[in-house]
Amino acid sequence: MWWQEQDEASRNLYRNLINSGQIELIGGGWVMNDEADSHYQATIDQFTWGLRWLEETFGVCGRPRIGWQIDPFGHSKETASIMAQMGFDGLFFSRLDYQDKEARLNTSTMEMVWEASESLGSSSDLFTSVLYNHYSYPTGFCVDVNCDDDPIIDNPDSPDYNLETK
Repeated sequence: MWWQEQDEASRNLYRNLINSGQIELIGGGWVMNDEADSHYQATIDQFTWGLRWLEETFGVCGRPRIGWQIDPFGHSKETASIMAQMGFDGLFFSRLDYQDKEARLNTSTMEMVWEASESLGSSSDLFTSVLYNHYSYPTGFCVDVNCDDDPIIDNPDSPDYNLETK
């Protein structure tokens, strides 16, 4: 929807930023599929639809290389295997059992190579990382009106200017 609302100059600027490597798209599916309840064919279909649109819109530089599954409740090895077979270099996800996360934090294993399929071997291995702070903002940078963090004031003429400090 955002893309449809942009004028052609904005679209060209965005295309140029992607083609120059200044913006990298991640994920690439039409949606962020549920991993607990969807059939693998539905997962493949939604990736096919999304990746096709990205390639038609941005060319080969718009092809994501990183998976992004930050909000499903639970993560399946099948999704990791599908992403590896689609040529993704890595995957970031967010939700995992709190005990698993605590153990991984304590043993410095938030990053791993996910061996997603015994039968496919290393062709389904995928570098994977768990986000350290869920998918929340860093401390001190909340921009929600309900937060108590100081806003970022980037106008150097303002007496409250704090961009350099932030």
